[in-house]
Amino acid sequence: MRLNSILNRLLRLIGREGRDRSGAGSDDACSLLIDLFAGDSGEAGPGGTVSVEAIRAACRRMQGAKTKDELLHIIADEVAAFDLHDLEQMNARFERKAAHLPEGYRDRLLASVREEIFAAHHRLVLLSRNGGGSDEPPDPALGAYCSMVAEACAAKAREKDPKYLYLKYLLSAFTIFILEEPAHPVGTPFPGGQIVDEWEGTYLCPVRDKADDVPFALCPFCPAVQSDEPTYPEMRARREERRRRENLANYWTNYKG
Repeated sequence: MRLNSILNRLLRLIGREGRDRSGAGSDDACSLLIDLFAGDSGEAGPGGTVSVEAIRAACRRMQGAKTKDELLHIIADEVAAFDLHDLEQMNARFERKAAHLPEGYRDRLLASVREEIFAAHHRLVLLSRNGGGSDEPPDPALGAYCSMVAEACAAKAREKDPKYLYLKYLLSAFTIFILEEPAHPVGTPFPGGQIVDEWEGTYLCPVRDKADDVPFALCPFCPAVQSDEPTYPEMRARREERRRRENLANYWTNYKG
């Protein structure tokens, strides 16, 4: 009941009414983006399960990483236990969850999810193989993230296979803590028409500050910040025009002749 209340607040915040009327699936769409447990059928993959003990051990190794390079290779080693079929199954599972959503919105959402899965995996493999890690220490939030992952997978394992949930968290750890990018790629659509966006080096999310109470969510660890204005796709052109006018006004203000 608490989760439903949070999701309803989110839908009101991002302005579902009067924009992209996604129909009865809007609540479910928002839930699928924020709540990793939402709509999960929990079928075991062909490769078998990953034990909670193994997940906890890996999370402890990630917590102990002193540099981003060390963390990168720990994540890469864990992800190497999964193959292309696992990625395809992970994507297919989300497609089944989203099958009831309105077609136009569903197609845009699934394109972002494919990027979230396959592009992240591709970048992870390339970066780990090419020695692209950094000697910088990971964000201090990594410790809390790993603890959350261990607890989330343990909770999942009490009822269902945690295999694909764990893979999701691994890919998200790479995206958030190594690439320092949002868990959901720029352009990911929310019900109502707003998107994850980027402006002048800052990632913007329409629900960032409103989703922290969702259990086991990625939002508390995401580098995106809460947008202070709507993030409809057309807002980028408006921001660019506003910045152009500001720069022009600043030029004439400071012009000395």
